[in-house]
Amino acid sequence: MAADTDGNCYWVTDGRPATTRTLIAVDSSGRRSKTVSWKATTTDVQALAWAKGNLYVGDIGDPKATRDHIQVLSPNSLSGSSASWRAWDMVYPDGARDAAAMAVSAKGNIYIISRGSSPAIYRAPSTLSRDGDNTLIKAASAPSGVTDAVFTPDGQKLVLRTANTLTVLDAYTWKTLSTATISPAGGQAIASDLAGKGLLLSGSSTAVQAMDMPAPGARATPAASSSAAHATGANSSKSTANSRSGTLFTLIGAGVLALLAAVIVYRAR
Repeated sequence: MAADTDGNCYWVTDGRPATTRTLIAVDSSGRRSKTVSWKATTTDVQALAWAKGNLYVGDIGDPKATRDHIQVLSPNSLSGSSASWRAWDMVYPDGARDAAAMAVSAKGNIYIISRGSSPAIYRAPSTLSRDGDNTLIKAASAPSGVTDAVFTPDGQKLVLRTANTLTVLDAYTWKTLSTATISPAGGQAIASDLAGKGLLLSGSSTAVQAMDMPAPGARATPAASSSAAHATGANSSKSTANSRSGTLFTLIGAGVLALLAAVIVYRAR
């Protein structure tokens, strides 16, 4: 899911990575507000990101590491029932890799975080070509098993998520600033909220839970509100650290929550 601060909504896909024919906007309660259809040819869509008024779609999945290139796409319009799009082909400098996480800086710089063997953070060239392959630049090593990523609102930190941990990196030096355990573990996605003040994490279902940025050493435990617990059939619980109730929602009518990769950056990088 990508937080669209211009449209005050969140974008999700139709949950079909190999085709992804529909992009869906949902409001803060999780209800569908509009859809955009397209006929782009995709292989394995794994991520969405929002920056500079544009929605970016990351066709970056490659579990067998056999693709000769990955691609990032962006619809030219998010109004109406259909859309044309731009697409950029990208290649890794060190061979094909699988990835599930993508983030886009406020300047429009695209970052891909690979997983599998020797996981790393890669940055796309600042000027992208649509006529040929764009070679990614390896910026830093990454934790194993990263499933999503998001920049903090001040643009100074990048938060990487795995199934059970958060890792906060300095977005300029890539130094690890803090880590936190997500409990209970499960889910794959992380995003900023529309206000840019906190994080959203997916659980094992379509429920999305809100939390504050974890402090160093804190145990990050998003807790469902009573309404969210009722919607998902789960029991409500209290957070042990840094969670915020009252802003939680379940995506209703949006199909499968396959992706959460949002970027809210108020300070250009």
